[in-house]
Amino acid sequence: MKQCPKCSSTYANDKQKFCTKDGTALVDALEPSAGQDTTIRIDSTQLDDEITKVISQPLPRMSQERFDPYKTNVSAPQPQSPQPTPQPPPPSEPIAPPPVAAPPPALAPPPTAPPPTVSASVPPPTPPPSQPMAPPPTVSASTTANIAAHSTSASIAADTVPAAAMPLAPPTVSAVVPQPAVPQAKKRSKLPLILGILFVLLLVGAGGLVAGYFFVLKPMLDKKREALLEPRPQPTPMVVTTPDIGSTKPLAPKVEVPPYSPPGNAVQFVNSNAKLDGKLAEHYVEFSFYYPRTWQKDPKAGVPGATNFAKVERRLPPDFTQENFAVGWYSSTGSEEGDRAVFPMLADNLSKQFAKAFSEYKKVSEGSTKAGRYDGYEFRFESASRNTEHGDIKIWGRVIFVPPTDGSNNGVTLLMLTTSLAPELRSVDDVGVKGELPMMLESFRFGK
Repeated sequence: MKQCPKCSSTYANDKQKFCTKDGTALVDALEPSAGQDTTIRIDSTQLDDEITKVISQPLPRMSQERFDPYKTNVSAPQPQSPQPTPQPPPPSEPIAPPPVAAPPPALAPPPTAPPPTVSASVPPPTPPPSQPMAPPPTVSASTTANIAAHSTSASIAADTVPAAAMPLAPPTVSAVVPQPAVPQAKKRSKLPLILGILFVLLLVGAGGLVAGYFFVLKPMLDKKREALLEPRPQPTPMVVTTPDIGSTKPLAPKVEVPPYSPPGNAVQFVNSNAKLDGKLAEHYVEFSFYYPRTWQKDPKAGVPGATNFAKVERRLPPDFTQENFAVGWYSSTGSEEGDRAVFPMLADNLSKQFAKAFSEYKKVSEGSTKAGRYDGYEFRFESASRNTEHGDIKIWGRVIFVPPTDGSNNGVTLLMLTTSLAPELRSVDDVGVKGELPMMLESFRFGK
């Protein structure tokens, strides 16, 4: 007696191998464990017509349940893209069916594997004559054997499985149709087009320049040329009599100098010609300056027979000079520009006179300078006085020539003489800069 391990149906015929309800392999009813641990092998020669006959009772349709590898029915192949499906050729000779094994259904089923798909060759379209003919694809011997085996397995399953369990469609044979190669159009370079456009633009620009010259620039140049060549009326020349200026002197520019604000201990000296005679009266100049009240005025200056208009001095008792300031004169050309040429000669003559009056005399420098608010020309010198009551005394001197500002022939000479007895002075460069002499230079003014 046989029994179905799935639906527990029993069959009295011991030669029946499969359940007529669900197609499960039957096992012996007396050995319930035979289908669990033992693999039963059968030979196709043992099957008879009773076993493989068509069962009249319809079987239930296959449901979308998990694939059971131990079933002998053939599952439908996976749907594929529609391709021309050629029919497989019939077998030329009968092939012996392979032995069918009925393993126990209790084991875990392996993953579903689709049936082998055979690619049949389809003749490709005839290529153009210019291209070589590609050889048609061929089917290998192993592929042909798989097709035969697949067909044989399908035949055996059809004989042993009821009609309700048969697959709804035969296995699909896909065909790979090679597509003809489409020739790609070769891209054309844009360089000739760009060069052509540039050439056209160049021609247009050159034509525009030529047209602009002939229609715009050339008419303008012709009009200017005609205007230059057109005769113009000449003005009537005027005769102007030049006055005789040989005996006149150029007027010197008047220098405006702001007034000086003296300190509280200052005394003003104003030059006067009331007591002058000789050269001083002849070259009289109006001027004024301020000096400190502690200084002493030389009574021999500004009197008949004197050589200076004024002289003031800072003394160290009983009769030693620390600083002194004297105002003399020189013959001027009447202007600063004219005197600038004779200043070097005046400085040389006066320097020679000082060289005879001072021992160890030496001229240190010479050039243009400033006397307060006025431009002038100067030279500096140094000397020494030995074996005095105060020992050896250094002497520093500075002479400035100031040209007149009113156009007259009378210029002034400012003489500054200092010694090392003045504690503020250390060299000839300090004369008129340090000590009390700067007051006289800053306050000196031409006029009353």
